[in-house]
Amino acid sequence: MGLHSVNWSVHCSAVDDIEIIEESLSLLSDNCGELRKEKTKSYHGSPHTTITLKIDKKREAKKSFEKLGEDILLNIQRNGIYKLIDENKVLHIRLSISHLVQGILQLAEGDERKIAVKGRFKIESYPGQKPENIVSDLIEEIISNDLG
Repeated sequence: MGLHSVNWSVHCSAVDDIEIIEESLSLLSDNCGELRKEKTKSYHGSPHTTITLKIDKKREAKKSFEKLGEDILLNIQRNGIYKLIDENKVLHIRLSISHLVQGILQLAEGDERKIAVKGRFKIESYPGQKPENIVSDLIEEIISNDLG
């Protein structure tokens, strides 16, 4: 059991450096997956770009989850995994965009959550299984492999 896929997305304004943000997303993917840019206008008419990195392979989705690192994974586990999982069995994580462009992975907190890199991990679970238990087991596996 584990993860089916992951979808990372960032909403950028006209003043954001799109190339740096795209490069930063490679920290989460080992340069695999499909990177897309969609240029639109915001509600008030200003230029807006959404960058999406979609990883559909289970192995690569797990690697992306592993890249979050022990500190973030333990933080997710400590603060209640169930709070981050929706009714569609998707784990939602927000990373700080200002730290990501510096090569640092850190959970977004406070006001930073509004303009964060949004990660949506589709959990592989079946009837009778709790998605939060699957994620918790995956975190335990990742941490024990790193220490072992």
